[in-house]
Parts: sequence; structure tokens; C-alpha cells
Amino acid sequence: MLSTALRLHEMQTNEVVWKLLRATNAPVIIAILDAHLGGATRSLLVPELVNLVEVDLEELRFRANPPFELSRSAQAYCEQWRSDGYLIRRPIAQARQETYELSHGAALAISFAKRLIKPQRMATQSRLNTIINQINNLALETDANEENRRMLLLEERSRIDEQLRQLDEGTFEILDEHRATEQVFEILGLAQEIPDDFVKVRNDFEIINKSLHAKIINFEDGHTDVLEDIFSGVDQIAQSASGRSFIGFYSFLRDINLTETLQDNIDTILDSSFSESLNIEERRFLRELINTFLEQSREVNATRTTFSRGLKRFVLNQDYQHDRVLKRQLDRALGKSHALLDGFAPQTRLQTSLDLTSVSTASVSRFTLKNPAESRAEAVGGMEVVEAEITTLKQLRELARMTEIDFQELVGNVNHCIRAALSQRQGSITIGAVLQLRPATQGVASIIGLIVLATEQGRQGKGWELVRWQTKTGTWRSANVERYEFFREVEL
Repeated sequence: MLSTALRLHEMQTNEVVWKLLRATNAPVIIAILDAHLGGATRSLLVPELVNLVEVDLEELRFRANPPFELSRSAQAYCEQWRSDGYLIRRPIAQARQETYELSHGAALAISFAKRLIKPQRMATQSRLNTIINQINNLALETDANEENRRMLLLEERSRIDEQLRQLDEGTFEILDEHRATEQVFEILGLAQEIPDDFVKVRNDFEIINKSLHAKIINFEDGHTDVLEDIFSGVDQIAQSASGRSFIGFYSFLRDINLTETLQDNIDTILDSSFSESLNIEERRFLRELINTFLEQSREVNATRTTFSRGLKRFVLNQDYQHDRVLKRQLDRALGKSHALLDGFAPQTRLQTSLDLTSVSTASVSRFTLKNPAESRAEAVGGMEVVEAEITTLKQLRELARMTEIDFQELVGNVNHCIRAALSQRQGSITIGAVLQLRPATQGVASIIGLIVLATEQGRQGKGWELVRWQTKTGTWRSANVERYEFFREVEL
């Protein structure tokens, strides 16, 4: 009991969930954050959220009765919520902008508060059937006894045969509207938890990424295994428990046949009479369920890929060696400072000078506007003006291909070859086989691009293979590279 009480006391002080629920303006914070970040939109640019919050604050100040105490600006509130851990501010890759999104703790607090407003049905036949089906499936798939599995499968086949017989005789039963409505709300309850799970998975990826960096830099137990795995091409984040669960979910969701069938079933449910019990938001959520899951899972997958590539570069470029040296020097300096504390007071003046960087400050009135006319050059006579040639889009693309690897073309080539291999019942295809069907249009750059795609989204085979490409002068070159295989379609 004591340990539980102490743990809860610590959570009451430090956990974001508890802090948000105990906040002075918790109803306002939860309502605003849920309205803009709790639905299909899970992130917004910083200026966009600030503007939306400003509109909400104006409405709350003039229309709320009794009024809320809202004396600060929208920007100040957003930064305060970020400081308190309710919001996470992230930079956008390859852009000088940042976004706001809910933290995992804030998402849990909002979900809890919404359940208080609209309690879910707890003890329903639909929920019991879900539990029973999960138990039966788990028992069947984990039972090593052949006779038990055979008996369960025969019972399942007997049940299906009985349903087919009733269907042939026209005596089958249609689920009544009451039970159908229960199942719809059960499905909605489960589906609405998935976006919060995405936030948790993303948070887990951040924690795993930081722990792996710390383990490598601090020489913690297992750091050599981590380095060996990274040098061998193993994705440590993808191999974590959260990574494996998410990748299984993401791969399942990208099955086109499955998603199309699921969308057809959703449309059938929404066209039925019992779906009239759903409100507009619930119907919209159910209709856009697949697109919402795909969009949000792509964002989580992009986060996982970014962390994995960053960790790989951190190791392969030997950056961790520099960080180790820096940490060693910092630890040595801290150790010496602790040793000096016994003999010197913190205010002791030392005969040492340290040059620090500084920025000069001045009043705005000291600045003068620049007149562009003062720096305008005089016209020079006797010169012939020649108009520049018009550059076409095709020429610009060729110029870009001369300086960068065309990954878009390589992804298309690999996916074309994968589809051709699957149609011939082949499980995978190597880099050399891809080059036989789709030659390297950029020479050795195409080879490098295929190797990068294979190391990140393929798997390493055994041995080596010979690859060939043609240079711009028409000369054929060849090289032995490690054998890699593509076993599924790749993406940028």
C-alpha cells in the first residue's frame, strides 16, 4: 500500500495526465486542444494553432457565463502548455517551420475527460463476444496439441456449414438493431483509441532513440551489441516491441485488398437503418476511418524512419566517437569541480580569464533604412544585351539528375520488378535482377541508390553478386556488391 501511495504521489506531481486534469483552467485547455488537435488533424503549424486559440479565447471571454479567467495571449498560453508538457513543438524536416501536437499525457487526459462527458457502455453482449472471440483465437493459435486444434477447427467448420445451410434454406437470421447498435458503438470505442495509441508509439520511438544514443555514448551495458547491430544493418528502433507492433499494424493497413473490402463494409454499415443512432461526428469518423489511420500511421512511420536513419548516420559517420570525447571531458571537469568544492567557496575569484561570445545591443533608433538607389550601378554604354535562353522543364530535370540520385525513378523500378516477381510466384528479387529489367540510367549513382534502398527497406542475403551498368561514354562497368534482396514494395 505504501509503495502504491508513494508512486501515485510522484505521478500527481510529475505526470502530464494528472497535471492537466488538476490545472486551474483544465476545462478550457482540454476543450481547445481537443477541438484542434484531438480529431483527424493531429498537428498544426505554430502560427495556425496560435490564431485558432486566439479566436477561441475571444469567444470564451465574451460568451462564457460564468466567465473564465483568461488574461494572457494565445501565444503565451500555447508556450505555457508546451512548457507544462501538454503540447510538443516539433521542427518540420527541410523547412524552417515548427508544428504543435498533443503529448501522450495530454491525449490520455483528454480521452479520460471525454469519457466522463459521454460514458461508454461497459457490460454489453458485443463486448463479451469480442473478449470470447479473442480468447478462442489466442487459444487456437498457441495450442501445440494437434487434437485440440483439430477439434476447435472442426467445431468452427460445423458452425460455418450450419450457417451455409440456413442461407440455402432462406432461414438465416439478421442481427437485430439493438445488438447491431451495440456493436457499432463498440467498434467506434476501439477505433477512437487508435489515434491515442499513435501518440504513445511516437513517444516510445523518441524514448528508444534517446536511450540508444545514451547507451552508445555512455558505454552502458549492451552498447557493443547495439553498435554491431547497426553496422550489420539491423534497425534497432524497428526491432523494439513498439516498433514490431507498429510495423505489423502499418503493413496490415497497407494491404489494398483488405482496405477496399473494409471500406465497402463500412459503407454498408452506414447505409443501414441502425446507423441512424450515430451523430454526424461519429458517422464522419467511421466513414474516414481508413484514410485517418493511413495518414496518421504514415506520420508515425516517418518519425521511426527519421530516428533510424539518424542513429545509423550517428554510428557510421563515427559521430559517437566525438560525443564520447566531449562527454569524457565534461565528466572530468565536473569531477574536478566537485573536488574543489571542499576547499573553495563558489564565490572564490580565480585568476583565470575566459572569453565568451557576446552580442552587441543597440537602440532601434540608431538603425537607418538603406536606400537601394545609392548602390545602383551606372549604366555602361557600348555593351550588347543578349537575352537569356529559355530553359525547359526537361532541361531542369536533366540538370537535377546530374547532381542528385533519382530515388523516385529507382523506387518505381524496384516496385515494378517486385510486382513482376510476385506474379511469377517469386518471393524476392536482388539488385542485380532489378538492373537486368530496368538498367541504371544514372550509372554508378543508380547502383548506390539501389543499395541505399535495399539496406533500409530490404534484407541482406548471403554472399555477393555481380552488378553491371553503362557509363555515359557507352562503356560497360561491373562490380561485386553484397547481396541484398527486395521482398516487398519500397517507398520514398
